[in-house]
Amino acid sequence: MIKVGLTGGIGCGKSYVADLLRRRHIPVYDTDKEAKRLMMESATIRRGLVDWVGERAYMPDGTLNRERIASYLFASPLHAERINRLVHPVVQDDFLQWVDKQDGPLVVMECAILYESGFDRLVDEVLLVRAPERVCLERVMKRDGASEAQVKARMAAQMSDEERCRRAHYIINNDGGSDVEGALRDIWVKIDRGRLRED
Repeated sequence: MIKVGLTGGIGCGKSYVADLLRRRHIPVYDTDKEAKRLMMESATIRRGLVDWVGERAYMPDGTLNRERIASYLFASPLHAERINRLVHPVVQDDFLQWVDKQDGPLVVMECAILYESGFDRLVDEVLLVRAPERVCLERVMKRDGASEAQVKARMAAQMSDEERCRRAHYIINNDGGSDVEGALRDIWVKIDRGRLRED
């Protein structure tokens, strides 16, 4: 089984590509979605969050207090590092357990911070989705109702596209005019051929 990491910067269209893959019946593990689930379900994460953030890390009904967590997270780089050290190992274990339950030849991990989290070590190939900065900016402003300055600040905190390109095995341009589905088909053929050679 080949494990493919799907990554890209904010507004590049990773989720769109992930949906295309699901339509091709390829299993996709969404790390962002699963991390949110695990922050609710994992006793390890719950204990850590309560220790660092306080009892108000969770609402009276037991759900995550997202506003409180975000406030703690963005207050200091040290806080963000603490949360990452707590959450990432649990997500990693969950991903590996999920992989064990799949029976197809290919699986995908969708992860915005694939390299920053070290999750690239869990996959065999990396597929990068990218788009021009202006396109990404406009997409996120429209999607989130955020200002240009807010989106640019989020972009500035990310790994550069140049570094991602240097480390990725495959790249898809999702600039709004390129044939994303065609490019994805071509890449999948190459990945599948590599799998068959290994088999």
